[in-house]
Amino acid sequence: MKIGVAGPVSLSMLASYVHRGKDLPAGYLFSPMATWVEELLHRGHQISLFTLAPEISKPQTFTGKQLTIHIGRYRTHRRARDFFKQERQDLLDDMQDDPVDVLHAHWTYEFALAALSSGYPVLVTAHDAPWEILRLHPHPYLIMRLLMAYQVCRKASVMSVVSPYLELNYRKRMLYRGQLEVIPNPVSDALFDKPARVNRTRKVIFASVLVGWAGRKNGQVLMEAFAKVHQQYPDSELWMFGDGHGPGQAAQRWAEAHGFTQGVQFRGQTPHPELLRELSEKVDILVHPALEESFGIAIAEAMALHIPVVGGKFSGAVLNTLGEGGLLVDVRSSQEIADAMLILAKDPDLRFTLGRLGRERAKQHYSLNKTTSMYEILYQQILSNSKEKLRKDLR
Repeated sequence: MKIGVAGPVSLSMLASYVHRGKDLPAGYLFSPMATWVEELLHRGHQISLFTLAPEISKPQTFTGKQLTIHIGRYRTHRRARDFFKQERQDLLDDMQDDPVDVLHAHWTYEFALAALSSGYPVLVTAHDAPWEILRLHPHPYLIMRLLMAYQVCRKASVMSVVSPYLELNYRKRMLYRGQLEVIPNPVSDALFDKPARVNRTRKVIFASVLVGWAGRKNGQVLMEAFAKVHQQYPDSELWMFGDGHGPGQAAQRWAEAHGFTQGVQFRGQTPHPELLRELSEKVDILVHPALEESFGIAIAEAMALHIPVVGGKFSGAVLNTLGEGGLLVDVRSSQEIADAMLILAKDPDLRFTLGRLGRERAKQHYSLNKTTSMYEILYQQILSNSKEKLRKDLR
């Protein structure tokens, strides 16, 4: 099957599959998409990837034996004023020049709108809840994104979402009435083979993986909580990964201004393989203070690595994603976060038990092999329905 995939992707992870791969622009910093595309390639599919990058001034195409990568332009400013018109047009032009059997668009915005204009059988996967994001970050840009998502919901006949939380959101808030399937975000099956660690010293390493500073990511409350933990466990450390959390970036500047730097390492944006290695080999507890998540890939990857998680019990999909793999608290309270961190710091056996339960849940529900098979079944259904509709139209 020739599958079109439209969405944000870390292009460097796919460089080995195309000629001149070293010349690929960086594109987006979103590794799960690249991991999933690799799995489709390993299963023998022909893949055409349609994505965007801010570094280029004209569309580019890179070809390989199984993979073709089409890259359109992505403006850094004012793109929402015309509902991403240039971005959608670049994507659509490439889609129409490279026919596919089925086209899978990720996120309910420019990628999905381009795909739904292509004329191919389309699956749209929603990865976020536009109303909830707007509620937490009132901004004109997000109003435009919400309007784009409503247009996608009006046009798409088949969608999938990455969590039951999003399923409810798209039925009730986005008023979607078409076929809607729940297929979780995948984690690499290789993570399940990493050995479980038990650290019985008082030097407990906490970590967070947050894309963006403050707002719904809530990193400032985590630092307040860690300061309380550090008073009782002065050898403990908090490693903060992700955009906005590197040396000299917003998180460190805020921490310095408020006196919360002791024991905190600002690691920032880290290549995905290196991040997973650091988590697997050195981190004892992941703390995820986000106020809202549509799935929580950082949580799922920690679970796969046998790492217990502290997450938000009112934070959207976190409750369902985590299951029994950690402790749930009200993440608006630094004291509740600190109490959970201390419970886990004091009890290595509890950490091991929760880590085991988390790994079992991740293996059962979030395995890359399982989720890819679920998508393949859906592709076949969409393609079959499209052919049947065509036959009826020709009668």
